[in-house]
Amino acid sequence: MSLSTRQIAFALFGTALVLSCSDPVLDGAVAAQGNETSGVEKGEFHRAGQACVVCHQSGGPAADYPFTVAGTVFAQPLRQVGVEAAEIRMTDAEGTKHIAKTNCVGNFFVKSSEWNPRFPILVEIAKGSVRRVMQTPIGQSKSCAGCHELELPNPDPFTRVGHIYLYGGDEPGSPEGAADCKVNPVRPGSP
Repeated sequence: MSLSTRQIAFALFGTALVLSCSDPVLDGAVAAQGNETSGVEKGEFHRAGQACVVCHQSGGPAADYPFTVAGTVFAQPLRQVGVEAAEIRMTDAEGTKHIAKTNCVGNFFVKSSEWNPRFPILVEIAKGSVRRVMQTPIGQSKSCAGCHELELPNPDPFTRVGHIYLYGGDEPGSPEGAADCKVNPVRPGSP
């Protein structure tokens, strides 16, 4: 059984069409992330405070490293300093639990090979004697920054809330930033 030139051309055209198609919503979300911060290599320290799972999902530019949940914990609203070694304690709808720890810029991520939660998820953040419990469950967004944003263009507590802060201000135990961090743990552009 042989294929005609026309059949081969049609098959090649169809393959090229499928490969050239992209997801405009995902492409827009990736573009909205902006450029990488100068001097910070891709890896566990990059893009603190951004929506990690936009890229770290099927079809995203970092699809080889998919995350089921990811985010950043900052020390306080006045200075965007990441909190190192904070525990993110999560419980999913089936009662399974997982604890992730933040790195020196405050980033944490859960690989799909580690935990694949069933939403909604209950979340608590803790370090030492300081503990914060999220008042509502995470219903769908796998990225904390999917709901928590640095700058709220339209303060609407029903759709967007500020970044996640472990401390309310300059209270005892509020970190200055990890001295041995490979990158500056202060979010670029913060005061």
